Amino acid sequence: MNLTSQNIFAVMLSMALLILAGCSDSSSNSVTGDTDPKQPGPGDPCPQPPAAGLSIRINEAMVDNVTTLPDTNGNFFPWVEFYNPGPEAMDLGGAYFSDSLADNQKWVFPCQFQETILQPGEFLVLFFGGDGNPDDLHIDFMPELTGDQIWVLNQSSDFFSFNADDLASDQSAGRFPDGDSVVEVLSAPTPGNPNADPVGPALFVRGDLDFDLDVDEDDLNLLSGHFAGSPISTECADRLDVNDSGTITVSDVSFLVQALAGNLTIPEPFPAEGLDPTPDNIDCEGP
Repeated sequence: MNLTSQNIFAVMLSMALLILAGCSDSSSNSVTGDTDPKQPGPGDPCPQPPAAGLSIRINEAMVDNVTTLPDTNGNFFPWVEFYNPGPEAMDLGGAYFSDSLADNQKWVFPCQFQETILQPGEFLVLFFGGDGNPDDLHIDFMPELTGDQIWVLNQSSDFFSFNADDLASDQSAGRFPDGDSVVEVLSAPTPGNPNADPVGPALFVRGDLDFDLDVDEDDLNLLSGHFAGSPISTECADRLDVNDSGTITVSDVSFLVQALAGNLTIPEPFPAEGLDPTPDNIDCEGP
């Protein structure tokens, strides 16, 4: 091989090495993601939505979920519903959620789930009781089951206040209509759907303690027993306020004795069912 041939061979060899090096660099860029940006995955941080720009509301909650709604594993955990009342899609990814004002960053919405993007008018129901697994959309703490509650979304975007003691098993608190400012006890739970009407005043007959729509000696015996050590448990305490004084005392027993004797007239609602016409601190709530 003469010198000229050697030079030509060297040039060709150098070019081949450069081509191979270029292929190697291209493959490395693809692995590091320079040409294929990495999508957020489990556990990856994502930016917190600005509080002022997040219009999603905490819309309904149930702390004692006995039979209403099971999760995918058949467990009945407390749950909370979120609702987007706005005209645009909103992403909860990166937003904080907590049941404590003092610790308002208890849990953060993961950002890799499509479910966290709520379209206008859409609901999202999440269960409490997660195990911290970032692949799991369960909220990884349990709320308090009694007393006053203040749940907070995204540190200050929305507040949801209710008293858990006002809720029976499988009863929820929520906003009506959806997204409203007031949280009330609802007449029926509706997870993932528009909220039902709130519980309102119930119809009753004053003095009718046995719910037979009549006031007689049976009711007198029940009322007397109430003050003699056999208290009456009722969600409509107004029935016991026979004289409509705004308090329930032994004077109601005396009043009922006189009313049954025809000497006094029981105040409305009597003798037919009706609402209490007198503002007082005694409740009569019904479904």
